[in-house]
Amino acid sequence: MSLPHILLTDSQSHLLAELLLAPLPVREGSSRGPEVNEEDSAARGLDHDTTLVDLSRLIAFGLVVHEAGSVQVTDLGMAVHYEKQLGVAQSHLGDVVRFATAVEGSHPRLAQTLRLLAQGEISLRTAVTDAVSTEQGG
Repeated sequence: MSLPHILLTDSQSHLLAELLLAPLPVREGSSRGPEVNEEDSAARGLDHDTTLVDLSRLIAFGLVVHEAGSVQVTDLGMAVHYEKQLGVAQSHLGDVVRFATAVEGSHPRLAQTLRLLAQGEISLRTAVTDAVSTEQGG
């Protein structure tokens, strides 16, 4: 089953990540949705006004749910969060491979080692050992 494509703002992604760590206490609010105590949002490094807006959007997307005096992440919210994290990690690995390609002409052994490390074909220890032996050898 594929996930729906949901674009989140940076602040929505941050709030979702915070809610994965622990539910956020809320009280019944107005027709706009649950209200978050300013101290609770500040304790997590969240802007209170932005949190209120983002929270209502995350509930509307079905990524979080308001239950028993708190908001917590749904299974869909967890999947969306980790899918985004996977995308970030893949992007970083892509950067490593592009860097390896860029230095291949002047440091062919380093480029090969970086590629193997990024692909998970060698361990970090092996990569470091290879780099040190290359450096000492010449």
